[in-house]
Amino acid sequence: MLYGQITHSYQENTCTLVIPHPHAREKPSHSPTAAEAAAKGAPAEAEAAEAETGRGVVVALAQGGAGCAEALHVDRIRNCDIFVDSHDLYFYADVKLYKFHSRRTFDLRELKTLLIKFNPEDNHYQLCLRCLPPATAATTQDSSSGGGASSSIGDAPKPKTVRKEYIATFLRLPTLADALYQPEKESLVQEWKLKRITDQCQLQLEGNERIYKLTNHFGYGYASKYSGPPDISHVDKSTCRVLEPHRLSPIQRLQDRIVVEMKRFSRDQYKMNFVELQVPSGHQNPLRFKPKIFETSMTQEQAHLLHNLSREALQKQQKDEEPGDEDSPLERLRQKEIDCGLISIVLAICYDVRTTNNDPTCESAWTRSILCPLFCYYEQFDNYRDVLVAFLRRAITYPLFRNFELGRQCVRDAIEVLKGGRNWLINQLLLTHQQFASGEPCRESYNTYYLEDYIRYVTNANVCSDEHLRLLARNVKNVLMDVTKKHLNLGVTEIETELIQELMQEMRLTAGGESPLLQQGGGGDDDMDMDNDTSGQEDETTTDDDSVITDSFDSMDLDMRLIENEAVYAANDDNDNDDDDDDDDEDDDEDEDDDEEGGADDDNEDSASSTTTSSEAEGNSVIEQCSNSETAASNSISTTSTK
Repeated sequence: MLYGQITHSYQENTCTLVIPHPHAREKPSHSPTAAEAAAKGAPAEAEAAEAETGRGVVVALAQGGAGCAEALHVDRIRNCDIFVDSHDLYFYADVKLYKFHSRRTFDLRELKTLLIKFNPEDNHYQLCLRCLPPATAATTQDSSSGGGASSSIGDAPKPKTVRKEYIATFLRLPTLADALYQPEKESLVQEWKLKRITDQCQLQLEGNERIYKLTNHFGYGYASKYSGPPDISHVDKSTCRVLEPHRLSPIQRLQDRIVVEMKRFSRDQYKMNFVELQVPSGHQNPLRFKPKIFETSMTQEQAHLLHNLSREALQKQQKDEEPGDEDSPLERLRQKEIDCGLISIVLAICYDVRTTNNDPTCESAWTRSILCPLFCYYEQFDNYRDVLVAFLRRAITYPLFRNFELGRQCVRDAIEVLKGGRNWLINQLLLTHQQFASGEPCRESYNTYYLEDYIRYVTNANVCSDEHLRLLARNVKNVLMDVTKKHLNLGVTEIETELIQELMQEMRLTAGGESPLLQQGGGGDDDMDMDNDTSGQEDETTTDDDSVITDSFDSMDLDMRLIENEAVYAANDDNDNDDDDDDDDEDDDEDEDDDEEGGADDDNEDSASSTTTSSEAEGNSVIEQCSNSETAASNSISTTSTK
């Protein structure tokens, strides 16, 4: 798929979109004259024939006043698939995907029939979608000739003065017109929520009153060069989810894949492999495997297979190529689709090699087919990030080891292979071809529509050079740095945070089982803090059990010291109340009591630093009270005898 530019404009509550046809820049193969057009028959007869066959009909439409006609393939024009959401529109025309994101909300409640007009002179589509009224009454509308988007005051850029425009022109900065039509940041669109409205759309050619229905006849396979129904006898229905790829557009295939992946993704299985891979005993950890891409050996069967496939060289491709075609949009689209498909196949191979320690098993064919969306959904990719995201989603959904870091390591392996492992890659492609052909069930359709063409492509150094492969490796490496867990749209970050909280809670319960006071007293605040902590950072998951237990015992010692001090202070207050007879004697007794209190405090400090239990501490306090009372009595007797 190749993204195209959509020109749009807002007029009141209507959004008008102008979409160029993907073959707009192609020169018509034949422009018949008026006499030739008349010799072919009336347009009505051509329309009647088109109604019967629905394919390959040429409609001659007059252009301007010159009376000349241009041949238009109606089947290509009608071959569209349209999806819409509240703010997004996906328009797939023949081989090109157009994406549009609106700041205004589309009114889809009364959308029953959508009329699409095609202008054969300008070779573009035009459709109008109703929008809901803006949130604020103050809006700005673009001029009818500009074709820009109307927006609220907050969305509209500040107007520039003449002086600023002059400075911007002098410094070669973007002007006001450029700022109005700068592409916005790509919004995160959930494709599986888009609604397909193709069946509700009708196509009308300008200058012709007849209305056509949109058709579905799309290409698939290597460079989308195959059309028509595939051979179902060679299709593995357990892995292939699309049995009629020619009936589904690439957008529909993408939607089907995302929905199935969301249903098959297991939260519990991902949790099991997040902390540590569940590697069977006697097997090597896949994360520690180091592939040897420079040590390759080809068997006699693989050499024979390569010889047979090489005889059918890319003669047709070289014959079709013409000078200047490499710079055409369709040729760039074709090359980009081929490269993205090759990367997707290499990623699936690298996963199987790493998880099996480069020793293929009976499940290797299933692994290599289920991890590659090309085989399962005949999917077409047009950028490297979508390829990596699709592989990582399937790597944590289907195989035995479902770990995000393991998937990223497989991407790094693919980068090394593209850098300098051409022979290793050819060997693995041939091995995959053998696995698909001899496996049960048979997956021969994957070889027919993809692998055989890719083997010819990689082995042809003129078409796929070492420099080109190194360029792919560099691009994939740059994209890998930007792909994170949030791009998978499977809630992986939330699952990891939930697992970390469960582990921390289990560690608290284990630590609290050794100290009952920790469960009763200090457990509530810790649990409340744990519930409020949703950061999900891995460095906060480590908890020192010894420190938790030590803090609990320190709090117990502090409580016992407070109890002892209160008992001693109460006993001293009783002794002071009994000795209020004489003022002079009071002073002496108070001095003695102060000394005794100081001694009691020293005893309390010694008992706090010792390892005595709480019952022993209480016993010492009682003995001290008795000794203080006896001392006070003896002092009173000695004073009386003196008098």
